[in-house]
Amino acid sequence: MSKITITNNRPGGFGIPGGPVILGKGTIEVEASDWAKVEDHPVVKAWVDEGNLTIEGKSVAKTDDSPDRDELKKQANELGLQYPGNISNVKLKEMIDAKLAE
Repeated sequence: MSKITITNNRPGGFGIPGGPVILGKGTIEVEASDWAKVEDHPVVKAWVDEGNLTIEGKSVAKTDDSPDRDELKKQANELGLQYPGNISNVKLKEMIDAKLAE
């Protein structure tokens, strides 16, 4: 799998949502698939946009035809599915597909 290198350019630590803490002025390496789960998080995006985090490596390609999170949640709710709030889009889509296949 491909890796993403994340560098925290600030002196204080930064906790990746649901993941590791990057120490101040520190660097970590994560799987591209793990990064894809959090790269659109509002806080993460803000830190990247402000230059507090530097990202190196190739992110997992996202297809334009994949439904967004709100669409997935709406469909899951309509199907009466129970799911945790932190479920990934991929897992939620799998649950929906399995329910539709019944």
